[in-house]
Amino acid sequence: MMMEAIFDGDFRPDETEAWESPLRWDLNKEIRSLQEELKSHLKPEDYVTVEHLVERCSLLSREECKATFCSGFAAGLLLVQEARALGEKQTLSQ
Repeated sequence: MMMEAIFDGDFRPDETEAWESPLRWDLNKEIRSLQEELKSHLKPEDYVTVEHLVERCSLLSREECKATFCSGFAAGLLLVQEARALGEKQTLSQ
């Protein structure tokens, strides 16, 4: 089922965040607070730039998450292949 989800594009690691993480909640709260503070101190056209920056940082984070997932997934597959080959080699030598 997981392979089908990955193949069909239904499994998106950048969308599977740790929603229950207290750190995540605290950081989101702090970010919103800082954004509100900036919004009250900046001209509206300057604050649009801040919003754009936050959006770009979020997209960058998602791309990093995807790359990390792909790298870890590939490493996991290689590990399974090596373990299987080692197991077969040890079985054949007995």
